Amino acid sequence: MIIKHKTNKYFYIAIRKLFLKEFPPSFNKIIHAFLILKIILRGEKRRLKTQNEKSTPIPYACIFSITWKCNLNCIGCYAKHYPYENQLKTHEIKKIIEQSSSLGIYIFIIVGGEPLTNPELIDILSEIKNSLFFLFTNGTLLDYEKVKKLKNAKNIIPIISTEGNDSFVDLRRGQGMGEKINNALNLLKSQNVIFGFSSMITHRNLKEVLSKDWFNSLWTYGARFGFIIDYIPFPKTIDKTLILDIEDMKYKKSKIEELNNKSKITLFNFPENEYKHSGCKSAGNGFIHINANGNVEPCPFSHYAADNIRDKSLIDILNSNFFKEIRSEFQDKPNNHKSCLLFYNDDIVKKIANDTNAFCTEKN
Repeated sequence: MIIKHKTNKYFYIAIRKLFLKEFPPSFNKIIHAFLILKIILRGEKRRLKTQNEKSTPIPYACIFSITWKCNLNCIGCYAKHYPYENQLKTHEIKKIIEQSSSLGIYIFIIVGGEPLTNPELIDILSEIKNSLFFLFTNGTLLDYEKVKKLKNAKNIIPIISTEGNDSFVDLRRGQGMGEKINNALNLLKSQNVIFGFSSMITHRNLKEVLSKDWFNSLWTYGARFGFIIDYIPFPKTIDKTLILDIEDMKYKKSKIEELNNKSKITLFNFPENEYKHSGCKSAGNGFIHINANGNVEPCPFSHYAADNIRDKSLIDILNSNFFKEIRSEFQDKPNNHKSCLLFYNDDIVKKIANDTNAFCTEKN
């Protein structure tokens, strides 16, 4: 079954909001916006062509954990659950991105671990001109040289992870990390680099992160959009004091709607936005997750795979029985709370994995 994805109008609106909110908008930002729009339009054309030729859903996005290596030890990090042996080499990372891009995947969410522990990464991504890269980083490894490269690489948009004021950042990421992240924001601002931010929403920092004052301070630094991501309580590292309750979820939804109407910064609410217009986007319906061991998972928060990208082409992986069954089960499944369907239905995913010879990708 072919999944039609109407991206053009959505991304046009998003780009207009991200780059052109200042009036008058700068010439450089207009050029930047058009370059990104060109990547998206050409990528969507490429994706639909492959999808029609192969009769297989081709995702528009790939979440790619390029490494588990990190210089921090953050609370709630999903990467802690994976084996650190046999990680992808740099040449393999480049090959995977090129293969994925040739199929029509044109948005890459580059995560880790900490992606900037790979000193060659920015150079690799900047060379792949037909794709757009959102580079998620804790910001502590950014220096003048890297920021200059990011300024010149118009297809890479850094996303700085931060959780509110310094005390909240230090709580999750370690003592002194709030100050280091602020230094990174100042460095990006000094070079006029367009960037976004990512915040993990918890029961503790909910009101701080969703405050207008905080967004105004981020706008002053140069942030133009943000990803608001729910805390996912993995059993092995769960902190019950961080879990969002029903009232938290209601507050988050109403506050984000309010801020998107009144604040200059554009907010993307995950996982809720994933289910805004249709069902679960995992397993190729909209995105896939390739982890740093090369295993291809339906979602970053569902740690199962039937195949490794080293052993099989991506088109064959998308056609696997495991991915087909996940798409069939979850595409139209009701989701009243707009939470991650695969994570909160792990028993169903596990059964599908067992029935299709897939395996758990976590370390024992």
